[in-house]
Amino acid sequence: MTILVTGIGGLIGAAVLRRLVRLGRPVVAMDRMVPPGLDLERLGVPFLPHDLPDPQRWHEAVARFGIRRVVHAGSISGPMLLGDNPARILDINLGGLAGLLEAARIHRLGRIVWFSSIMAYGERSDLEPVGEEVALHPHTVYGATKAAGEALLDAYGAEQGVDAVALRVASCYGPGRTTSCLIRTLVEDGLAGRITRVHPAGGRSRQHIFVEDVVDAVLAALDAPGLPRRAYNIGPGRCQTLDEIVAAVREAVPGAAAVTDPAGLAWNTFGVGALRIEAAARDLAFRPATGIAAGAAATRDWVLARTGA
Repeated sequence: MTILVTGIGGLIGAAVLRRLVRLGRPVVAMDRMVPPGLDLERLGVPFLPHDLPDPQRWHEAVARFGIRRVVHAGSISGPMLLGDNPARILDINLGGLAGLLEAARIHRLGRIVWFSSIMAYGERSDLEPVGEEVALHPHTVYGATKAAGEALLDAYGAEQGVDAVALRVASCYGPGRTTSCLIRTLVEDGLAGRITRVHPAGGRSRQHIFVEDVVDAVLAALDAPGLPRRAYNIGPGRCQTLDEIVAAVREAVPGAAAVTDPAGLAWNTFGVGALRIEAAARDLAFRPATGIAAGAAATRDWVLARTGA
């Protein structure tokens, strides 16, 4: 059953594609363009360009390649992007998803795995752990597209029988992440002998999850014969302190160090408590397996290879 993976130029999409290729599973890749350095022809992976939200591309993919399941990682990947163009975020994140769900309805596709976000929860008044039953009250346009996308999944499932599941992912890091990322920045600065300046972020949480752990959840969600939920939290299952993160990164990059600075890096923090992951553990056998030290080491190797060091 051929699987379409979108957003192969991004962190999660690229990692899902690599895993499926290693497993020998039939896969088709989709993004605006093939990212530099990725030889899809050598991998034997067909590619179809798609500048979201273009709805006709979904039908073309199904017709040309016999697509039966989809991992839709193609989207604006965080609130740090397109902050001055919220309408474009809506076009890409919601318009793209709506087109996919309509194609799934028409062609009776199998499982769709789509990426929601911890940002769908918005800013809460406390940092108590949150389960999937907690109401979504996003405070950013990006977060609103994730909450609204989940509502679309629910409605297409209930009314049209479309089989789709959303993964509410915490702060995902690892080889390939190019947007604002605390762990990558600590690695880069440590290698260069710089001290990383980080916003104090009082009253907020840090919840970092390695990309390969997210891929484990994706494949489990893609292959499960039936899922009792339409949304699952995917994260480390607890909050992490800045000191803990820096100490772990230092195991991979001894020069890593950080100081708090109001003008420092402020992304990758959330006004919400730890995402509870019991549902994902039960239904997807999800267990985060990669500690920050090991994830930082993989990120370090990627940074060094990328810079030619």
